[in-house]
Amino acid sequence: MSAEPADEWEARAERVALDVVGKLGRVTADITPGHLGEVLIEVRQGTERFLARSSDSSVTIRKHAQVIVVGSLGGRTVEVEPTDNLRLPR
Repeated sequence: MSAEPADEWEARAERVALDVVGKLGRVTADITPGHLGEVLIEVRQGTERFLARSSDSSVTIRKHAQVIVVGSLGGRTVEVEPTDNLRLPR
């Protein structure tokens, strides 16, 4: 079994991060201003953990909160918003 080249691994990680934009997730480690937290997101037929930061840098998102992924920050890091702020069109 050969090792995967680093640039290929990074490209795969970026595709996975982009695939989760728009999906709901659950916070598994608090996301606080200036610090990354962690979210669990359903990907393909399982769940995966991603580092996460809030799209609003002044907001703390507590463990167990439901969030929506609004962006990819590269690698396995995503930007999220709490779903209690979510406004759906009528």
